[in-house]
Amino acid sequence: MKEQNSNHDWIEIIKISLFALNLFMFCVIGFLFYLRPDTSILEKRALAKFPDFTWNAFWDGSYFKQIDIWYSDTYPLREKMIGMSKKVESLYGVRDVQIVEGNINEIAKQAENQKKEAESEVEEQLPDGTVRDIGEVRGSVYIVNNCGYEMYTFMEDLNMGFVASMNLVYSRIKDKVDNMYVMLLPTGSGAMLDKQVLDDMQCSDESVAMNYVYDRLNEGIHPVRTIDILRKHNAEYIFFHTDHHWTALGAYYAYTAFCKEKGWKPHDYNDYEKREFPNFLGSFYSYSRQSPAIAANPDTIIAYVPKGTNKMKMIMPNGVLEDWEIISDATNYPASSKYETFVGGDAPFSYAHNETITDGSAAVVIKDSMGNAFIPWLIDHYEYVYWIDARYTKNTISQLVRDYHIQDVIYEVGIYGASNQYLHKRYSEIGR
Repeated sequence: MKEQNSNHDWIEIIKISLFALNLFMFCVIGFLFYLRPDTSILEKRALAKFPDFTWNAFWDGSYFKQIDIWYSDTYPLREKMIGMSKKVESLYGVRDVQIVEGNINEIAKQAENQKKEAESEVEEQLPDGTVRDIGEVRGSVYIVNNCGYEMYTFMEDLNMGFVASMNLVYSRIKDKVDNMYVMLLPTGSGAMLDKQVLDDMQCSDESVAMNYVYDRLNEGIHPVRTIDILRKHNAEYIFFHTDHHWTALGAYYAYTAFCKEKGWKPHDYNDYEKREFPNFLGSFYSYSRQSPAIAANPDTIIAYVPKGTNKMKMIMPNGVLEDWEIISDATNYPASSKYETFVGGDAPFSYAHNETITDGSAAVVIKDSMGNAFIPWLIDHYEYVYWIDARYTKNTISQLVRDYHIQDVIYEVGIYGASNQYLHKRYSEIGR
């Protein structure tokens, strides 16, 4: 009996030692500053930066909270752990989205009803471009018929964080501006793929996720529902084949949804000057480990030049405000950079002045990179359009309202942004 107890004790000591060794190794890795990434390939965003020290932040404790966010956000093995988590989840089999608050069946029913209502508004029967073929995963990309698609999973707690940030912003600015809009944007998967294909990908229905968010926003916030109209037009070239962004045409249909909420009549895209830049090979090429299928199907950038003005100003990386074009000539841009034809890419602060409008109307768009193709459609509706990238700007809405007399605040957020804790924090900070 004593020998058995002795063996058991040694086993426990070995277990504890191995556990302690693992903790020590992970701790050591955490202190390898030179391994810490600046950007996330899986989440397609800039990661948190080490905070600047201020005495105010030190005394109120926020400095240490910012360090905690930086440490977890830039941990060297974080990207691999996320990928491993997805693989482990996939072993569970086909699963529904789990929502504790609210009834998932009721939310799905609401999404279906809204889809039917949107379809009833179309006078003509549009072609159905829904993708029903099963594809394969390469890298972090799902590939069907030589086209890449993102893989999205809805998580209730993270989306509630986004709801909380939007409601907090609204409580701060509701007396300073006329309107606040929240526009959630789907991925190509959400707009293009059949439910069975999404099940094969182990992905969530993005319309359910969007309705979950919209139903919990403060009633004073205007939700802009985009996914139904994009699904309606999914036989058209609304998402790139080799990149996670939408095309200018996809952004146009979201713009018509904004006009519906705003009470405007949208302009016809056929009335605009069209420019084309072929041989665009976007993010899916690198995310798929340079898939030959993606490489064989390059995109063409099609852009529409605003009628009122094509001039804009943009803060450059060196902090200098320079002249730029809303739709710039991307002919000689590298194959992976041609999407930057739209408003010059992701800058901290930019604006356009449409001198053909003289009513003093002004809007600010708090955007991610999907907003780059959306902003040109707004230019002909406001005298001034300002836009800031949530990941890089130092501006706040209060400062912009004070300096530029903003009336409309538009949060334009890709569906991944609604699941990103770092961006929730940034949205709240911008909304001061």
